[in-house]
Amino acid sequence: MNNGTGRFVARSGAVWVVMILVLILVPDTLEDWMPLTVARVCGWVLASGIWVAVVEREWRARFSPVPRFLLQTAIWLSAALIAIYVSDYFRMGRGQLL
Repeated sequence: MNNGTGRFVARSGAVWVVMILVLILVPDTLEDWMPLTVARVCGWVLASGIWVAVVEREWRARFSPVPRFLLQTAIWLSAALIAIYVSDYFRMGRGQLL
């Protein structure tokens, strides 16, 4: 893996982790003022904005539209599912989700 590819993968991975954190923290913080589903949408808006601002340009340079759409859909969906799982795990109390 050359240096540019390594940085691209590392930056994309770091943004993916940040997305997960945003998708956990923002809805849980906003839940006192709005329904959880609306709070999760707010988290998603912020998380996707971070992705676009930080790594979207590199993704456009490396991938054509269809592969980029498929890869990003898988990445974003995995971030959302992990965030929902972690959020619900702590909301329900440890061990009850499993």
